[in-house]
Amino acid sequence: MMENVQKNNHYVLVVIDEVDNSQPIRSFAQIFNELKRHGFPIFVLMTGLPDLIMDVQNENKLTFLLRSEKEVMTPLQNSNMALAYERVFHCNMALAQKMTQMVKGYSYGFQLLGYLAFGEMEKENGQFSLEKLSSVTDIYKMQLFDNAYNKIFSDLSEMDQKYLIAVLGNKRLKEVAQQLDVTPSYASQYRRRTIARHLVRPGSYGHVQYILPFFNEFIRATQDPDSIYFYGLE
Repeated sequence: MMENVQKNNHYVLVVIDEVDNSQPIRSFAQIFNELKRHGFPIFVLMTGLPDLIMDVQNENKLTFLLRSEKEVMTPLQNSNMALAYERVFHCNMALAQKMTQMVKGYSYGFQLLGYLAFGEMEKENGQFSLEKLSSVTDIYKMQLFDNAYNKIFSDLSEMDQKYLIAVLGNKRLKEVAQQLDVTPSYASQYRRRTIARHLVRPGSYGHVQYILPFFNEFIRATQDPDSIYFYGLE
C-alpha cells in the first residue's frame, strides 16, 4: 500500500490523540519507524499529556521519538479566559477574573468550570453570580481530581509521587531531600522529572510550585486517611 502511495506522489498522515504508553501505540511506533527507514512518505502527529508522551518516547526501541519535533502547548492566557467567561456568562470582570484564577491556564479546567457554570446558570435561567460560582466550586475540584489528577498521579512512579507530596508546603530542595531520606542531588532528579511533566514549575531558592489548579489540595487529600483519594504513601 505504501509503495502505491509513493508511486502516486501522495502522503499518509496518521493522527493520534491522547497518546499513551499502551501496546497498540508501541506497536504502531515500531511499524512507523520501519516504514520511515525505507523512505516511505508517512508522517504521524501525536498529542497527549507531557508525562504520557515521555513514557512512550523513553520506551525501549522507541527512543527514536526523542529526536522527533515537539511543540509544547503553553497554558491558556488569563486575559483571553477572563474575556471569554465575561462574554459567555454576561458577568462582571471581577467574577470572570475569579473564575480565571480557579483555572490557572489549565485547558481542561477552563472547559470544566465553564460547563459547570453554564449548568448552574441554566437552573434558574438567570445571570451567573459569585454565589453560583461558590455552589459549583466543590464539584469542580472533585471532577478535576477524579477525571485528571487521580490518573496523572497513579501513573507516576512511587518516588515521583513521594516527591510531589514532599514539596507540599513550599519546601526547599534540601528539606524535600531530608523528608525523602535521600541526597539533594538524588531528589533533584525527581524535581527535573516533575518539571518535565508540567506538574511543577521552578521557583526561587530551590522551591517549586504546583502548576495545576487546586493540585495542592489533591496532594493533601492523598495523605488524608479519611479522604477517598488516600494513597497511604509514607
